[in-house]
Amino acid sequence: MKILLTGGVGFVGSNLTPALLKNPLVSELTVLDSLRPTANPEIISCFCNSPKFNFVNGDIRDSELVDNLVRDTDVVINLAGETHVDKSIADSKLFFEVNVLGTHNLLQASLKHDNKRFIHISTDEVWGHSVNGTIFNEQSPYAPRNPYAASKASADHLVRSYGITHAVPFNIVHFTNLYGPWQYPEKLIPKSILRLINERKIQIHGDGKNMRMWLHVEDSVSGVTNVLERGVPGESYALGSHDEKENIEVARLLLEFFGRPTSEIEFVADRPGNDLRYCVSYDKIHKNLGWEPRVDFQDGLKDEIDWFKKHGDWAGRRR
Repeated sequence: MKILLTGGVGFVGSNLTPALLKNPLVSELTVLDSLRPTANPEIISCFCNSPKFNFVNGDIRDSELVDNLVRDTDVVINLAGETHVDKSIADSKLFFEVNVLGTHNLLQASLKHDNKRFIHISTDEVWGHSVNGTIFNEQSPYAPRNPYAASKASADHLVRSYGITHAVPFNIVHFTNLYGPWQYPEKLIPKSILRLINERKIQIHGDGKNMRMWLHVEDSVSGVTNVLERGVPGESYALGSHDEKENIEVARLLLEFFGRPTSEIEFVADRPGNDLRYCVSYDKIHKNLGWEPRVDFQDGLKDEIDWFKKHGDWAGRRR
């Protein structure tokens, strides 16, 4: 099959691209990426020797470009998007332009060219925060609490509407919080690792009691490839994990790995509307497609520390 992967040079894309190139079902992989600051252009050279690989520097907001690329593909995997919550709070316009209007361009092209299969990558944040022990699943009502989450929820609804109205064969894949190699250092774990490498304190929003579920990027990649190979059209799949931790607990683990005292935690003003907890069930994808997370959180955290220590130049250009 021929695949168009948007955002394929970002964090998840940098890990998904090599997996797709190794997949015997994939005959051609075109990566479309606008190379915004969160992208990893250095990694493109790692794939250029593959006869399957083709890179296009462009934006999903460019409807003509998108149309031309979708015409010659079998499956669209939409990873492209603006994802940083703090930036969406400061200025949300770009988030809706990319996450909603860009997705609309891809859907229109998919519809125009014989209803191409469409795999859309979303987030658990579309369900808001889980309180009173709630565990989200694919049937949970949408209740986004920040502009980023609202833009992703809007895109999800758009994708689903094209499936219902126009019979575009779609899947939506919801990630919980990810970590791992190539992650842009604005996120909690890589940002904290880099601060510790540079002998600075870890910064934690509020009191650090906010809870997050953590999934290694390798597990997210295996989830997407499972959906690609066996996903049922029209179905959504949530990728959760076994690892739910308070932010303060993550900070303490990192300090322990670095041999630093807990006094190296600096509490800063809380983010407006900061969600208290994310908790997602992966029962559906486990039961129907056989997927489950495999990377232990502490092992993954140690590996990420080692990776960032070896890639200091890359990380330094992105702080």
